[in-house]
Amino acid sequence: MDFDGTTYSVDTGEIVNGFVLREYQNEAIEAARASFLEGKRRVVIVAATGSGKSPIAGQMIKNAIEKNKKVLFLVHRRNLVFQFKEILDTKFNVSCGVIMSQVEFKQNRMCYLASIQTLSRRANLDEFEHNNFMMDFDLIIIDECHRSLSTQYQKVLNMYPDVMAIGFTATPVRADGRGLGEYFDDLLDVVDTGWLMDQGYLSKVRYYVPSEIDLEGIKTVLGDYDKKEIDKRVNTPKLIGDVVSNWLLYGQDRKTIVFAVNVKHSISIRDAFERSGVSAMHLDAKSTDEERDYAFRQMEIGNIKVICNVALYQEGMDVPAISCVIMARPTKSLGLYRQCIGRGLRIYEGKKDLVVLDHGGTVEQNGLVSEKVIWSLDSTKKAYEKKTDDKEKVTKPCKCTVCSAVFEKQDKCPDCGSPIKSFGKPIETKDADLHELDKKKATVADKRQYLGMLKAYVPTLKNPNQKRILGAFKGRFGCWPHHSYKDVLPIEPDAEFLNYQKHLMIKYIKGKSKVVDKLTSQ
Repeated sequence: MDFDGTTYSVDTGEIVNGFVLREYQNEAIEAARASFLEGKRRVVIVAATGSGKSPIAGQMIKNAIEKNKKVLFLVHRRNLVFQFKEILDTKFNVSCGVIMSQVEFKQNRMCYLASIQTLSRRANLDEFEHNNFMMDFDLIIIDECHRSLSTQYQKVLNMYPDVMAIGFTATPVRADGRGLGEYFDDLLDVVDTGWLMDQGYLSKVRYYVPSEIDLEGIKTVLGDYDKKEIDKRVNTPKLIGDVVSNWLLYGQDRKTIVFAVNVKHSISIRDAFERSGVSAMHLDAKSTDEERDYAFRQMEIGNIKVICNVALYQEGMDVPAISCVIMARPTKSLGLYRQCIGRGLRIYEGKKDLVVLDHGGTVEQNGLVSEKVIWSLDSTKKAYEKKTDDKEKVTKPCKCTVCSAVFEKQDKCPDCGSPIKSFGKPIETKDADLHELDKKKATVADKRQYLGMLKAYVPTLKNPNQKRILGAFKGRFGCWPHHSYKDVLPIEPDAEFLNYQKHLMIKYIKGKSKVVDKLTSQ
């Protein structure tokens, strides 16, 4: 559920607390109502991450209560209960009860927000004070309903076999890649990521794709790579160093979330960031709510740049200021991939775009998040396929053979203008450096600014040879400074420049150690 403060209004057109519901949000409510009138009982509403699913659910709850219907809203995390309760209280004037451990249960509410963990445990109890609310609902709303076929959810949902249900998710697919048809009987695809980006509701994305990780021989468990095997391939000093080095180059001090393979991997990445002078924290399933809140408060005020986590914030997290997502793990799961990237898609003041640093080959495996996906409820096979037609085929990013720029489908290279004969070839990269998709060509102003910063930076080094200025410039742009740049004066280096120099130093040290290792092994 997207607790992102999206603007909204009631479906009658009235304005609630100064907010107006978007057209597609109103259409989602009407589509669900029409589905129930057609005889459907359990409906999935598919809306992209950041589309504002919480106001849709809030208005549905308000509508149901006005018809004297009781509603149960199920979520899988404690903090989401409190966040959605505040939305109902302040935006919809709906007073709801809470069914969750350590929270007082209040009688006679028309709507209850429940932690699935608490409700599942209490379903086994005989005490009246815990069970007096269990069988008295007219509508169930399920947040992140791609989880709804798990044993825990089914234990609760089976207690209400005749109650109408609405599920919300951005990715209606199980962990093994199959659809949700074992429980739901209708799917309403409301709005996709690409359309929201085009309308300015979500951030544009810049992708940086990596060299290939050797995934050969890794077995598949529940539709995705075996985590123990992945850990052996990616939790190495070299690859962890690549994560930090490339963040210094492309992350540019952005608020960043890292998705790691496991706890050990996440901690290793955090430690590597801190060794490079970048403030970072690690969070996992054992982190308390207080620890999690503290981490994001520290990020909000600028004390923390990077939060490393393991499957903790794939969904439901609302930190719009995040503008860099690092995929430090590979995945075959389209749902997992899209949920992870979705953590950085929300619009935020001063945020220009989202940068995705892909160290797991997930972009090539799963495509761009803006690509249209056709979802299915079929529980016997893969629940999705990419939308294609005769005019426009969905393809993998490709690399120009002339200038090495990486970009999406086009007739010619956006950098050098070379004609492109075919698409979909594997992206060839090396040395684990990331390469930007749709990379923009450096302007004269960019080159003059960089030269000025070099003139201020090189004299501060232990070896301030002026020839290093020319060499560093050619290393950056592939050419010597133009003769018209002679008038460029020293410019104080900015954070982006200094991060790039640190990246080059890390790369140099790693290259030097490779040579030593090779010589000592002979």
